[in-house]
Amino acid sequence: MEKSVLRKEMINTLRSFDRKEEESKVICRALLSLPSYKEAETILAFSPLSTEPDISPLLSDDRVLFPFITGEGEMEFGKGEMVRNKLGFLEPRIKEKVKYNKAIILVPLLAIDKSLYRLGRGKGFYDDYIKRNRERLFSIALAFSPSFVEKIEIDEWDERMDALIVNGEIKYPQAVSSSGDWI
Repeated sequence: MEKSVLRKEMINTLRSFDRKEEESKVICRALLSLPSYKEAETILAFSPLSTEPDISPLLSDDRVLFPFITGEGEMEFGKGEMVRNKLGFLEPRIKEKVKYNKAIILVPLLAIDKSLYRLGRGKGFYDDYIKRNRERLFSIALAFSPSFVEKIEIDEWDERMDALIVNGEIKYPQAVSSSGDWI
């Protein structure tokens, strides 16, 4: 399925999904159970939109940084008072990049497939950021159950996630057999 068609379909599906609150709590519990999350020096998070898991109970952690878009159109991460930007998400009012050595990046999505390629909102901010910082990031995609699809058409710029949390389960790309089934 073409990305633009899947994106529209998933937005409609997620808007009407009635288990968001329940699944968000399960996702947060799964995250908190991960040793890598507990031990992380820095957590790159996001302020969730209505179609994304509500991770707000985790956002007051001092280790959390939030995304913002620079004047050059790149995504970076910082801290501070949050304001809503023109794309509709919250970002630090003062766009000052915070330096870190290694981090876990929590990645929102509309859809994700068995190979852990995700479909975002189409701007490429997360793929670009992960590509530029791959050696110091561990990416964890956070998904509601309807977001899990068989296959997403990928492009050369799409970045595979290191892990996925869906239905409280933590999945890794190496846990996929050659037939595409989870093993």
